[in-house]
Amino acid sequence: MEETEPHSTQQDLIDALVEGDAGRALALLPQLHAADLAAAYEALRAEEAAQLLALIPQDRLADFLTQLPLTDAEEILVALPDDRLAQVLDDIPDDILVDVLQEMPATHRGHAFHLLSEARRKEARELLKFPDDSAGGRMTTAFAAVRESMTIREAIEALRSIAEETELLARIYVVDEEGLLLGKIRLRDLTFNRRSTHIAQLNDHDTRSVLATSDQEKAVRMMMKYDMLALPVLDEDGRLLGVITHDDALDIQQEENTEDIELQSGISGDNTDETYLNTTVFHQVRRRIGWIVSLAFMGLISGTVMYSYQGQINSLFALTIYLPMIVASGGNTGGQAATMVVRAMSLGELDAGAALRVAWKELRVGLVMGGVVAAAMVLQIFYLRPNSIAIGPAVLLGFAQTVGLALLIQITASTLIGALLPLGARAIRLDPAVIASPAITTIVDATGLLIYLNLARAILPI
Repeated sequence: MEETEPHSTQQDLIDALVEGDAGRALALLPQLHAADLAAAYEALRAEEAAQLLALIPQDRLADFLTQLPLTDAEEILVALPDDRLAQVLDDIPDDILVDVLQEMPATHRGHAFHLLSEARRKEARELLKFPDDSAGGRMTTAFAAVRESMTIREAIEALRSIAEETELLARIYVVDEEGLLLGKIRLRDLTFNRRSTHIAQLNDHDTRSVLATSDQEKAVRMMMKYDMLALPVLDEDGRLLGVITHDDALDIQQEENTEDIELQSGISGDNTDETYLNTTVFHQVRRRIGWIVSLAFMGLISGTVMYSYQGQINSLFALTIYLPMIVASGGNTGGQAATMVVRAMSLGELDAGAALRVAWKELRVGLVMGGVVAAAMVLQIFYLRPNSIAIGPAVLLGFAQTVGLALLIQITASTLIGALLPLGARAIRLDPAVIASPAITTIVDATGLLIYLNLARAILPI
């Protein structure tokens, strides 16, 4: 029997709303996690999504909104009446609140600020000082901190009042009277030690942290390197401002990976967290058309090269059989090298002085790969060449030499180009991922044609 996936509660909810059965949909809501509710909302048409939104109780609305793309969350918030909006803004975690406020138009943002409590307004203003792609822009101020001079009993009492608001109690930070970070303790340290024990005796003195102005990628790399559940974020004086939690780190990693993949594919502009099917055609075209037009014009370079060498091509038409393969081999190996180097750079494995080491490594890689492919093609020319490819015995050896040498040089050169272009981009303060695979392919297409046709001119009697 063919196995089928079980029918999910999320799908039951979608079916109920499509069928207009509000009672059944309402009964299903308590069974679903906020993330499943958000996924159902994204999958529904506008009218049915509005029905779902009306069914979600007030005490679940904040959790539901935090699971949605920011653009959708912002649209829902600005349409809420003031009493519901004020409650939701009070319930949303401060880091999500700031993201939503940044997404709002200025007039709606001002109105939302007016509805915030004084304490929340102050927190939001502090977080809005930092760029949204910085550690400060991604941190939460809902962290737990105790003084080193406290006993465990005093620390527990201090934490009791903030336990509901704190996002992460597994890591409790130790600070002095001025808020300077001194280290951290764990919740189990408080649980399994005598109440009279001083926090100073339990402090691990681990002050690994990032500045609030640091890039969010640096924060994620540090958390991955040291396997950290949360990362403290400090100001320039060393005072603890907030923490980046593990779930925020996952979101950042997803955003950065998406950005790198899109840039390597020639997709520019701001990334949206909306699903693919929910983004408009115009948005997709606007982000993709720039590279396509640019690369189309760059592709004319290859056509110009071929036109300049039309005499050689016409005199030995067999040259055209191997030309696409040589050009494609360069694009493939250049793209591979660029991907490896961009990944190494994003993981912090390559510093500013690594260009020569990268060049030496990729030169050897290119020579080996080029040699293997060249040998395979030379054997193909001598022993597996179709009879329809008419190459006389007098020029067969020269033809094989031309193809083999062209492949060896093209693959080696393309590997070097693909590896060094991202490093060059970083040196002039561009995003290395901007050196996208389509651009590398276009560049090495032209170089491949020049290498192949000049070798043909030099070696063959044409």
